[in-house]
Amino acid sequence: MIHDEENPFRQLQLGVSCADHEGPTAKGRAPVADQQQSRRSFLKVATMAIGGAIGAIVAIPLVRYLLFPVGRQVVSSADEAVDVMSAAVLEPGAAPVRVQIDADEMRNAWSVSDSVPLGAAWVRKNQNGDVEALSSTCPHLGCAVDFDNNENVFKCPCHRSAFSVDGAKITGPSKRGLDPLPVEVDDGRVKIRFVRYRTDIAEREPV
Repeated sequence: MIHDEENPFRQLQLGVSCADHEGPTAKGRAPVADQQQSRRSFLKVATMAIGGAIGAIVAIPLVRYLLFPVGRQVVSSADEAVDVMSAAVLEPGAAPVRVQIDADEMRNAWSVSDSVPLGAAWVRKNQNGDVEALSSTCPHLGCAVDFDNNENVFKCPCHRSAFSVDGAKITGPSKRGLDPLPVEVDDGRVKIRFVRYRTDIAEREPV
């Protein structure tokens, strides 16, 4: 009797049968894997598309809100004369008086604020009785200047620039004298229009 181990024809037959049985299963695995990969890719793309759509829906109103004021005209009371004091308290030839200049209303593109500080000025009445106003901002680098009553000069505490009572430069690194501000006397009240100039240049160039 010939055993299966010694029968080459039997072994060949068994090998063919096993191959026929396992072949379709092995061949069928590739399409299933491809389908799963395709499904995952589709889900990923769909998720990104949905997320992008939601982000656009949220972002559009925000962008409109931020860009809405860009084309609007900006009005500021800094361009108008501000009432700062009574002209009666000024004596001709007396030491200048420091006054704060606040806008009654300052409007930018997004909001409106009341009583916004614009800056400060030194106000005096000269020997002829005319009211003059000088910006308290040093033209060098923007420090606030003080008035020395003993020496009758303006001094910058930062870099030691000095200016005469009429604002002319005396000494120091400043490239120009103190900046005069437009001033008027209306019904006994001193009104000043504040102007901010660029610092550290010889010319008076409004910011």
